[in-house]
Amino acid sequence: MLRITSNTKVILYNMIANEMSLETDTNYDVISYVNFMKSLLEISADVKMLRKEGILSSRLGNEEILQMFKEINTGGADNWGLFQDVRMRIEEHCHSKVKTAMADLYQTYFSNPWSAIALIIAGFGFCLTLLRAVDELKKL
Repeated sequence: MLRITSNTKVILYNMIANEMSLETDTNYDVISYVNFMKSLLEISADVKMLRKEGILSSRLGNEEILQMFKEINTGGADNWGLFQDVRMRIEEHCHSKVKTAMADLYQTYFSNPWSAIALIIAGFGFCLTLLRAVDELKKL
């Protein structure tokens, strides 16, 4: 979990500066992580979702967190391969037609408990009607 405070921007800038000033070869771990987070956070709803999933924790508002990441300049340095597997899994998840259809189904029919209960009762009623029809056909 990434805990974001009012000092996080300064801390990240210091870590980026340290990473860029090292004389040895570096994987740009911090810069890559910041760029990865910037790629995930495009609107304040993205921040809200990451909070809900327990990835981010902060007393700052969603817009403040979004603005903070947008303002951090990483100087174009990055190691895209570092989070490539995560990016690929996110893209696969988002482009999966089955998962998209299931998410739409959930949002449409199961977001409200009453609609879920009504759907279950309707399915039960359909099964009873089907059993009744089969029973009547057997009598013929």
